[in-house]
Amino acid sequence: MNFKLRLLLLTCVWFSLSALLIGSLFFQQQATTEQRTQQGLHHELAAHMRDDNPLMEGTNYNPDALKSIFHTLMLLGPDFEIYFLDQQGNIRSHAAPEGKVQMGKVSLLPIKQFLAEKPFPILGDDPRLPEQQKVFSVAPISQFGSVIGYLYVVIGSEKHSLLTAQESYGPILMVLIASLVLLVGFSMATYFMVKRTLLTPMETVTRRLRLQAKDNFRLQPDFVQQVPELQPITAQFYQMAQYIQQQFLQLQQQETFRHEMLMQLSHDLKTPLSSVLGYLETWQLQAEKPNPLIDTAHRNAQKLAEQLHHQLQLARDKQPEPAPHFESVKLADIIYETAESVAIDAQRKHLSLNLNIADIAPITGDKQLLSRLFSNLLENAIRHAPNNSSIELTVIQPNKNKQHNQVEINISNRIEQNAPSGSLGLGTKIIQSILMLHNSQLLTQKKHDVFQQSFIFRISH
Repeated sequence: MNFKLRLLLLTCVWFSLSALLIGSLFFQQQATTEQRTQQGLHHELAAHMRDDNPLMEGTNYNPDALKSIFHTLMLLGPDFEIYFLDQQGNIRSHAAPEGKVQMGKVSLLPIKQFLAEKPFPILGDDPRLPEQQKVFSVAPISQFGSVIGYLYVVIGSEKHSLLTAQESYGPILMVLIASLVLLVGFSMATYFMVKRTLLTPMETVTRRLRLQAKDNFRLQPDFVQQVPELQPITAQFYQMAQYIQQQFLQLQQQETFRHEMLMQLSHDLKTPLSSVLGYLETWQLQAEKPNPLIDTAHRNAQKLAEQLHHQLQLARDKQPEPAPHFESVKLADIIYETAESVAIDAQRKHLSLNLNIADIAPITGDKQLLSRLFSNLLENAIRHAPNNSSIELTVIQPNKNKQHNQVEINISNRIEQNAPSGSLGLGTKIIQSILMLHNSQLLTQKKHDVFQQSFIFRISH
């Protein structure tokens, strides 16, 4: 759901629950107040009935006389129901029609709380409606100083409950309808206010940013003239656009300078490199047997000539670098060629370069990028390794019989504390970028003075 719908739904749900909670608390408090008022008003009702009517005849009472008296009193006060209870709370006499009384006994705990003058309201059992409790008035009936029974008067008769239930539906329904109308009106007013104040300006800002992104983020000065809530954000966007324009100008100047320098450098290197290649080719033609050192030098010079020609062509065309060309390549051949290229640097520090390359299947990758990858790896290792140490490069292919095989490459070397650092750390960044293009990641571990790097390649299918 978008923000508009979430806002409207949250407002409706929140106010609905709030209305239900407030309504329930209001009706509960209203009922409690009414019960407290009724019980306080009729607090001495049972005592007056007891004192005004001779309920007892000696130690016995006359049930028929009691029933007649109760009937007369209930006709005078139709909101009262009168019962005579014994010491255990059993109902001994009443004036209710046959079958109306559902309970034969009333709990004495509320009666004792009433006689002990506990705070009102105190709710007791209603013999006609066992599932409900109502306020009451009660008076003890004593003989010779001991309680032999109770006159128990329920305030709020069964007829009163029925009439109240019938009459309460209409007002409650009107209150609910009015609450619903107010709720929907408030929700819609809130929604339109938020939409006009925030949502519509945010959509305008987003649309203008999307359009200006196609124009190198050239925002107009009036872009910051938005509603007060969005002005700080738009001001930051405008400052960011200014910084981007500044970066664009700097990049254009650097690109122009780089193009001129590259053109000049290419022309300066082309003639001596062609001369070196010519001398090496002449040596190979005149030599009686192949010389590995001359072959390596010729191969590296030829590779340098190809790269120089490629860079010169790019500088002339002013075109971006082409996308990587992925194909099936033999990783072992690339590693061996790279190792031969850096062999002279390793010999200067008396380093032994140990290559442990298993019989692996071809992988999918860009040959030039992979050559650059291993060249940077080995150059970094040679630069940081101490003299008279070794560099281990291991290539294995575990789980050859399973699908989705991988090739694992590990290179480890000791670290010289005072080794010179690379050029601005670009070597590692280049390695990480090349691995990312090949869906891999460089993992580095350092244990004591041993530095180990590892990564994987996918087997081509």
